[in-house]
Amino acid sequence: MASAIAHAAGYPTKARIRQIFAHLTKGDAAAFYTHVADNVSWTVMGTHALSGHYDSKASFLSTSVARIGAVLEGPMKLQVRSIIGGDEEEWAVIEMVAQSRCKNGMVYDNTYSWSTRWDDGKIVEVRAYLDGLLLNKALSENENAAS
Repeated sequence: MASAIAHAAGYPTKARIRQIFAHLTKGDAAAFYTHVADNVSWTVMGTHALSGHYDSKASFLSTSVARIGAVLEGPMKLQVRSIIGGDEEEWAVIEMVAQSRCKNGMVYDNTYSWSTRWDDGKIVEVRAYLDGLLLNKALSENENAAS
């Protein structure tokens, strides 16, 4: 019988995924990233400033997360809207919405969909989708203002 934490196949349940992603809701990214493998394969889909492949957690954090974090007033807080998969499936899709504000006052309310692959309770692969036009606007208006 499966527990509330992991299904018999070893993949996290929706309840466990929600627990892990709750760290992002609280703005505690450091606690969330303890559940991401150091050698994660993270691809940010699209044709915007942060799209591309990151071959490690350190690379993703120092490049993508640091860059968007530098233009926001405070930590981005993400609310989970829905979870598809998990339990007996290796992949789970987490849809989230962010309500943030940039340093120039611009509202940065983006929607994210992360297709995540899990192994031994950790995220080992991500394909992330987001509103790239909004991201580019936030970066261009705020990075240029800081220069």
